[in-house]
Amino acid sequence: MMEAMDINKIISEIIPPDDYQHRNGFSNEQLIDNLSDVEIFKVETELITMLQKKPDMLIVETLGYMKSEKSLPVLYELLESLNDEMAKIITATSIFEINQDQKMIEKSKASFKTIKDKFQLISAFHYLIRMQDSEISKLIQEHTTNSDYLISYNAKQVLGIS
Repeated sequence: MMEAMDINKIISEIIPPDDYQHRNGFSNEQLIDNLSDVEIFKVETELITMLQKKPDMLIVETLGYMKSEKSLPVLYELLESLNDEMAKIITATSIFEINQDQKMIEKSKASFKTIKDKFQLISAFHYLIRMQDSEISKLIQEHTTNSDYLISYNAKQVLGIS
């Protein structure tokens, strides 16, 4: 039987502090893949509770990766409350990964079209491509000839064009 301390330790490893030092380049997928069914259930429940208290895009992404159907009501509610377009894309992508809701493609495209910041644009490519939608691929394709090398390069990378 897992004790409360164990679940807190697991959560702290899966969701490190929300700062650059702890999250830059961080991936929790291997940690999640190594959890038992009991641990997954407890982690999922705790992550949903945490998300209800404070929006955190790593929690959103983690629930998407876990294919957490139980989190969908909270994720949909969060999506409607967000003002940041990049956060909307991350949340919509996570919802799509769970249930393939086609409305998330439209929401993501609308948010993507408003992004002007170069680095957010590049990040958005990596989220949007997960939806494997031809219209999204066309939107990204438009950036393969961008005069900014980083934008062009990353658009080509996510599309598999060298």
